[in-house]
Amino acid sequence: MTRPTFELGGWSQTLTREPMPHFTQMMYGMVTNLDGLTTGTAGTPGWSPATSPAPRPHGYTGKVLWTYGGGLCSPKAKPADQDEIDAIVKATLDNDWDGVDFDDECQMNIPNVIATMQRLKQRHKQTRFGFISGYTYNTPASGTGMALNDKVRQVVRSGHCDQIVHYCYASRMWTDAEIERYVGQSLERTLAHGALPAQLILALTSRGLSDHNLQLFLDQVTRQRIGGLYIWAYHQLLPSHQRTIFEHLGFEPAPAACSGSGTVVQDPL
Repeated sequence: MTRPTFELGGWSQTLTREPMPHFTQMMYGMVTNLDGLTTGTAGTPGWSPATSPAPRPHGYTGKVLWTYGGGLCSPKAKPADQDEIDAIVKATLDNDWDGVDFDDECQMNIPNVIATMQRLKQRHKQTRFGFISGYTYNTPASGTGMALNDKVRQVVRSGHCDQIVHYCYASRMWTDAEIERYVGQSLERTLAHGALPAQLILALTSRGLSDHNLQLFLDQVTRQRIGGLYIWAYHQLLPSHQRTIFEHLGFEPAPAACSGSGTVVQDPL
């Protein structure tokens, strides 16, 4: 089978959940307890990439990464020092992860994130940097907007980040007006910071996804010829939306046994 032009991937909190058909990238986490390097919180920790081998589902040939950070990650300004950089790299190497997906939703220490990426690249591991790409990113005249743009610029220009992931959703899909206002502008802004189109990834969620807003995202991916599309809560995609994604991005139809029954399963992430 010829490899499609675009990357397709998603996230799962559950190590036993298998990738969707045709995924080229699979991210497990979010590892939100940054002090303990676990999912969950310091008080109720979950699994850790430092002790959990990277899942290798049968028949899956794509990359498997773990996600450092994410919604409600804490504390701020991580990784804080060389010991924490070493711990991230060691967890990745010891447990056969293909790399680390940094999801900056708690004001991370960007010089140390970049230093960690550099170490990972030296060991031939993959690196991602993701951030919320809405109003703040597209309002660079504000203090917070300026700081976020500077972070992205530093990561891009470091040369150590394989992909820049643009989270263009909240707890569910943005309104159509927000999508039209911010999605294309965010991609163009990151390109202006020096990123290559192939480095850019657009991310959406299955929650609140409609035929119309899915098409808006897919049109941005193909029109700007960026790296691809990642999906939060991909296991809750309607089969019709799966088919639309596969067809629009040039993937062959999913095998019949994997195409789903038409029922959305409401289970944990």
